[in-house]
Amino acid sequence: MSKIKFWKGWDTDTKYPYLFLLLLSLLALAIGVFYYFAGEDQAYGWDKITDLQVVPVPVHEVSRLLENFTLSADGYLLFEQYDVTLPTINTTAATLFLGFIALSIAFYAAAISTMKRIPYFVGMLLLMLFLASFYFDELSIFGSGASQTALLVSIILLALGSYAFQAFLPQTRFSLRLLAMLGIVGILGVLFYTEADFSAELVTLHLVNYSSIGTLIVTLLFMVWVSYENVNALLWINTQSKTPERRFSMWQFILVTVLYLLNLLLLYLRHIGYLHADLLYINAYVVLLLSAVAGFWGMRQREAYYKKIFLFRPTGAVLYLVFATIAFASIGYAFATANDTYIALFRDLIVYTHLAFGFVFFIYIMINFGRLIEQRLPVYKVVYEPKNLSMFSFFMMGLILCAILIVRTQYRSYMYAQAGYYNYLGDLYTASGNDILAEPYYMESDLYDVNNVKANYSLSGLYRKTNQRNNEILRLKDALFKRPNPKLYVRLANLYDDKRYFFEKLYVLQEGISKFPESAEIYNNLALMYAQTNVQDSTEFYFNLAQEHTSDKDFIYSNRLAYYTRQAMLEPAQALLDQSIKGKYKTLRSNTAVLRQLLGMEPREKEAYMPDSLESIEDLTLFYNQTISRLKSGDTARIEPINRYLSSPGNQMFFEDLFYLKGLVHHYNGRPREGRRLLENLALQAEAKSGYYNYALGLWMMEEKNYRAAASYFKRSKDNGYQNAFLAHGYALALANQPQQAIEALQEVGYTENQDAIAIAQDLMAVLDQNTQTIVAAVPDKDKVQYMLTFLPQLTSQEVNALVQAVQDKDLNRHALVARVDYLIGKKRWKEAYDAIQDASSKLQPEGELRSRLNLQQLRLWLYTGKYDVLLSRMGQLYLTDRDKRQHLYFKAKVAEARGRNEEAASRYNQALKMLMYDEEVVLAAAEYFNKHEPKTEKAYNILLSGITYNPYAAELHKAYALESIELGLYSYADEAKETLESLLPASEYTTFIQKLDKKRQEAELRADDWQL
Repeated sequence: MSKIKFWKGWDTDTKYPYLFLLLLSLLALAIGVFYYFAGEDQAYGWDKITDLQVVPVPVHEVSRLLENFTLSADGYLLFEQYDVTLPTINTTAATLFLGFIALSIAFYAAAISTMKRIPYFVGMLLLMLFLASFYFDELSIFGSGASQTALLVSIILLALGSYAFQAFLPQTRFSLRLLAMLGIVGILGVLFYTEADFSAELVTLHLVNYSSIGTLIVTLLFMVWVSYENVNALLWINTQSKTPERRFSMWQFILVTVLYLLNLLLLYLRHIGYLHADLLYINAYVVLLLSAVAGFWGMRQREAYYKKIFLFRPTGAVLYLVFATIAFASIGYAFATANDTYIALFRDLIVYTHLAFGFVFFIYIMINFGRLIEQRLPVYKVVYEPKNLSMFSFFMMGLILCAILIVRTQYRSYMYAQAGYYNYLGDLYTASGNDILAEPYYMESDLYDVNNVKANYSLSGLYRKTNQRNNEILRLKDALFKRPNPKLYVRLANLYDDKRYFFEKLYVLQEGISKFPESAEIYNNLALMYAQTNVQDSTEFYFNLAQEHTSDKDFIYSNRLAYYTRQAMLEPAQALLDQSIKGKYKTLRSNTAVLRQLLGMEPREKEAYMPDSLESIEDLTLFYNQTISRLKSGDTARIEPINRYLSSPGNQMFFEDLFYLKGLVHHYNGRPREGRRLLENLALQAEAKSGYYNYALGLWMMEEKNYRAAASYFKRSKDNGYQNAFLAHGYALALANQPQQAIEALQEVGYTENQDAIAIAQDLMAVLDQNTQTIVAAVPDKDKVQYMLTFLPQLTSQEVNALVQAVQDKDLNRHALVARVDYLIGKKRWKEAYDAIQDASSKLQPEGELRSRLNLQQLRLWLYTGKYDVLLSRMGQLYLTDRDKRQHLYFKAKVAEARGRNEEAASRYNQALKMLMYDEEVVLAAAEYFNKHEPKTEKAYNILLSGITYNPYAAELHKAYALESIELGLYSYADEAKETLESLLPASEYTTFIQKLDKKRQEAELRADDWQL
């Protein structure tokens, strides 16, 4: 343990600074490893292109006159193909790198101050050269120009501070030296950041990117420093045992060393293009890491060699970690910026140095200690005490061999160094927003390292900003030529997204697959490409491969689910729903909500998705699709976020969808008046979809049994060309008991050229054109029920009973039985209605819309006959649909009124009006109540006004409104109501009412005259 923690016996003055530097080195290594794996994604990560496609999803189905009418809304499916982001300048990595450099300079200056005079001056010279690489004066700290004032200030401060300790204060503790150097570095940092003409971000990038040549040289020196340590480590492994019997033989040492050197040789041959075989190689960066770890302990062992210049503690130990920190940080920064030229350079330099020096060190060991190894002696202890071949000779031979390897590559390392340097300068000017200057630097980089990815992708990014598509394509093709990766193929293919470039895009993606057969991103884009065609087998094939190789299965599930939904492939869609049930990806959840709505399934997620803002299209579609699927849940909590989204300027493109969504939520959750108002405004504003919105309003009115209002909206929808409204218009008129007008409307269904709709219209026209006797005797049961529902108010009791008895089909007979109850209650024949309810009740299903209608009529019958106790006790027991349950408020209001509980009655009526404004009976009862109990207010008048505004075809409401207007002296409003009633009432009924209205007016005028007298 003492050999591993060799600093344990040091004094605290040296130990703690050293441990801090050790942690700093490990941090630089950890960050370098992180960027090794994540750097490319940091520089230009995966992006996505979202394709929004619309599918109609059912919102609600209204069944009237034995025909189903469905309100559909737009459901939004999201298809996502992979793309690549614009090049990103990693300022975080630059900041970290600069921090490592600054701390390393302080440690270095403190460490060399402990050296003897000549080594100190050599060390200071190296520091000066390193500082010169920063180009401080380009920051214009001491004014613009070509002066070197900032550099001179930096050198003077560091040199004077360091020299003071070396020459005049040699006994000063290392910690104090370090603090002084840290203070000087801090002062220089404050000077640079406060006095420079640029932002802090640009100052950081300037210092880091301009100094890349200096940090490259430091990294190269560190590589040379540790280049033979792996061979030395192998020697230690072979000879370190305490007893000769447990040490390995010379041949074992030769074997493992030769295998190690052979791997480096194969790497070298592969790099220069002599070897193309896809063998198993040790990663060059792993080789460096192993040699750095070995050198960490080997540095102390080498003190016998360098102790005449400086001691291991603290100088040698600190200098080793300083160089290691800068080397790790420099390599990590290359990966963080995806500077593939520097990445290749570092990899090559590792191979060159470790192969050359490792081979020469092996020769050095064999010449000096071969016989000792053969004798199984602990040679590692004396490896730096040669007898034949000196360490100096070893270094010289290693340098010569390393130079030969570099020359053999035609100075490729020099070209790479220049190319990588220009890439960094291009990044600096890109970050400053000066693309005009950045472009030539990237081009210069491409000249030194032809087709390097960093330069060409950066150039393609500049061209993408200015929409220079052809130039971007050329640069991407150049980048693919030398060092291809899946992202370049995906980005290039996306530039061929027009249908006329189908085969060009296909060729690029297929080529990408041939190079990267495990790229889920390319497979996904291929699947989506084939999804635009009718080749389902290829789509499935590539989706399967994408799913097999992806680490983000939810992304593929989402696209696949959207594809199955759009193609109406319900069986595989259902299977995929079960498979992806735990997915959290927003797009997947959004597409799932659409599919479940189409399949009639309950929403999967218990918690509603209501983000603070709609930051992306996925936020909108998930919120929208979820809201559509939860419309009947009785939850109005989504109104608040919808209002928030509508008030945000960034959501203008979603305004119509959100506005419509708000109307739907209001209508299906008990606020019909607000929902109708919103949709009417939309119908006026959105001309392109006016027909659809009027159709939706018509269905709402049909659902509320306000059939004349429904017919009016369907007529408007027809006039705007919405084809579904043609058939609905005819049915609404039939339900409004206007058979002749219905026939005329049904004849117009032929204009739609929809054969199914035409057939349905013709069947209904045939029914409406018959007399009762023929219907009872000679038509199918469905026709009998349709005829009965259409002509119900005009039929006699005998005709109603005859029709009910004539319907033999059980299900259709149930409709007839409930219709007979409606007829009898409408005629106020309570005893017969009660018997009819008992007859129908035994034949209906325990639940369903028909059962709810019958139970509601039973509750009304108890109300009309004054059986309030029975009404209240049974109200919660009888099955009612959610919509019919709203009538509870009305029943409780009527009971409270009858029993004199006026405060409760007023409250119940107010609640009922909010939810039941469409119900003519409720509005009339509320108006009558407030007219009686609050006669001096205009509340009754306002209620009636709201009633006729909501349902302008309710004759009874217009009557009450006209009478109330007379009561308040609003004669002109009464005249308007009188004109409306002329078109709503039969002539005889209209005449009778006019007489009543005139009498009421005379009485009102007489009262006014009496008051004036």
